Amino acid sequence: MLDLSASSAGATKLAFLGSASEGQASGDVTLTYTDGSTQTATIGFSDWTLGGGGGSPQFGNVIALQTAYRDQSGLGKDPVKTDIFATAPIALEAGKQLQSVTLPDKVDGGDIHVFAVATA
Repeated sequence: MLDLSASSAGATKLAFLGSASEGQASGDVTLTYTDGSTQTATIGFSDWTLGGGGGSPQFGNVIALQTAYRDQSGLGKDPVKTDIFATAPIALEAGKQLQSVTLPDKVDGGDIHVFAVATA
């Protein structure tokens, strides 16, 4: 669970920064508001290399950062573009303040890697 109570006052949207490995992946997050109510939303991330460089972002992802290669342990540079994505914003319930986000306990597809959470 990620505590967002200190940074979410007045927020209307929530987004995540991250990527997937071993293929694209998606799962359900649970948003908990300060009044105790909850909301469920699905987040998804494209594979960090977009399938070895031949794919397009999925799930409404936007490329937030791209590198020209990835490091391979003991093997040097693998010359495939590698990406970190921003998810499509999730609309928060009007008039409520977000308390926390619980990340998926299971995902469909590969593995999800979340690096940051943002509210606006």
